[in-house]
Amino acid sequence: MDIYFDFLERCQNNLYWKSTDRLLLAVSGGVDSMVLVDLVQRLPDVIRPWFGVVHVNHQLRQASIEEEKFLSQYCATNRIPFFFKRWPEDKHPIEGVEVAAREFRYAFFHEVLKEQQATHLLTGHHGDDQMETILMRLVRGGQLESIAGIKKHRTFYGKQLTRPLLDYNKKILYQYSQERPLSFYEDESNNSLEYTRNRYRHEIIPLLKKENTQVLTHFADFSSDLQDVITLAKKEIENQASTVCFQKGPFCWELDVPLFLTFEPAMKRQVIQILFNRIFHKEVSEVGRKHQVQIIELIEKDKPNSQLSLPGNWIGQKSYHKFYFLKENEQEVITKKIQGTYPLNLGEWLSLPNGARIGLFEATKESIDTADYRQKVIWLNPESIQLPLQVRNRNPGDRMTLKGLATGSKKIKDLFIDQKIPRNKREEAILVTDSKEEIIWLVEYKESRLSIEPETDKIHYILIYENK
Repeated sequence: MDIYFDFLERCQNNLYWKSTDRLLLAVSGGVDSMVLVDLVQRLPDVIRPWFGVVHVNHQLRQASIEEEKFLSQYCATNRIPFFFKRWPEDKHPIEGVEVAAREFRYAFFHEVLKEQQATHLLTGHHGDDQMETILMRLVRGGQLESIAGIKKHRTFYGKQLTRPLLDYNKKILYQYSQERPLSFYEDESNNSLEYTRNRYRHEIIPLLKKENTQVLTHFADFSSDLQDVITLAKKEIENQASTVCFQKGPFCWELDVPLFLTFEPAMKRQVIQILFNRIFHKEVSEVGRKHQVQIIELIEKDKPNSQLSLPGNWIGQKSYHKFYFLKENEQEVITKKIQGTYPLNLGEWLSLPNGARIGLFEATKESIDTADYRQKVIWLNPESIQLPLQVRNRNPGDRMTLKGLATGSKKIKDLFIDQKIPRNKREEAILVTDSKEEIIWLVEYKESRLSIEPETDKIHYILIYENK
């Protein structure tokens, strides 16, 4: 296989980039990245855009300084812009070196992309890398999208990350390097079985290749097909997720239970997974299949109020026809509770934490317009209540009389249950009492016997709740 002409044809037919784009090639000094540099260098002027080489010396091996010098000289000789950075040894962590190195490397790539106004970052990942990655992720477990392997194209800090060598195996890259010939460095750590990828590379992959000489091609086709299916399915799943779940605050998401229950079991699972990706930014790796199953079971049960703990101090909370994802230590903010008790004097407005306000005024039926849809009002007999009024949230054991019932009272808790009020709404519900602590109004829900029908030309108190 003549890799150069195949590469040239793919660049022309697949439109990896335009001649006016600006490319950065991530080069380690290994055979794959040096083949990538050489292939791009050889492209005809009409399809070869400006490009530079970006390199990170992680300072994890003694040979890294020599590799850095080699790349610097190579780029100088070939008049290729060269950008490099060293990872300070005192910044190396004791554990998780590979992850930390990748984060440092990608942060530098982003920095250079921005400085050079580059449009593309190219890496030398090849077919063997793809096969190793799919097997590792399949064994480790994870979302279907990750098991599909490495994407040839994806966004990277708003730019395009392209891997044009994914169609070639490492054997072909070695053959090309010998034919040119090219100088490159072999990372001695690639032979160490201490690293997971190396164990797959040296012990598992050779067995699979021996079993079927076309295994690399089959893995490449599997990755391509699965990514296509995921792309098509994801649009429908995201559409369904957007119809059933809404963000109500920075740490509060609300799911419509009746609508969710109409979904097929497969759609339920996929919608919950999409929601995990949206909601749990930092904890997404900790929220797994068992949480998905627990949440669906909780939603499907007849029990109207229940909850479960999720990673990162999140909770899943079912409240009648709603299911909430809430940050546990943020619930007080979300529910916008009143801190304490506030007096409400005649002729005053009181602003509330939920953005509404409540006021007490003296008026006749004819002197006030109550047609404003934002306002809810009740009328009071001045002789039946003791000022000042008090505004607060509910307390355990609160009871109130009910307008229309001549005797008796009922617990606030039972009123909420009867009306199927969600738990978070119960916590922020507003009570108005008189100075004797007799409940006058459970705002927006129930009026007490102290609420009267107004009479023309008679002076009353009017209690107005206005939700802006």
